[in-house]
Amino acid sequence: MNIFVGNLASSVTADDLRRLFSGYGTIINAIVMKDTGSGLPLGYGHVYLVSENAALEAIIALNRTTLNGSQIDVRECVYRMRRERRTSRRAWTGVERRVSSARRHNGHTESVPLMRRVT
Repeated sequence: MNIFVGNLASSVTADDLRRLFSGYGTIINAIVMKDTGSGLPLGYGHVYLVSENAALEAIIALNRTTLNGSQIDVRECVYRMRRERRTSRRAWTGVERRVSSARRHNGHTESVPLMRRVT
C-alpha cells in the first residue's frame, strides 16, 4: 500500500522515512519529493509497504507523530482523476473571459495570411 507522509521538515530524508516505517512491514520504496528546479524538498513523501494490514497499522500509529521536530500527517495515498482535483476551484466570474471560439488577434482586426507568395 502506498502511504502519503505530509508536513515533513526540510531535513527529513528517505532513510529517515525507512527507519520510521521499518517496524511495521517490508518497505519497497521510500521517497521524499523534491522540486525539480531547485532540488529543495517539497514537504511530503511516499512510503510503499507490502502488507496492507501492516500499512494500516503504521498509518494509525504514526499519524500526528513528530519526526525531526515536525508533526507529520500519515494517510493512505489515494490517486484521483484529473477532474476530481479541479472540483474545488471556483468558476471564472470575470467580465473579460473569452469564449472558446474567440481568438487572440494581437490588435489585428482582419486575418493576415501566414505566408505571402513572392513573384
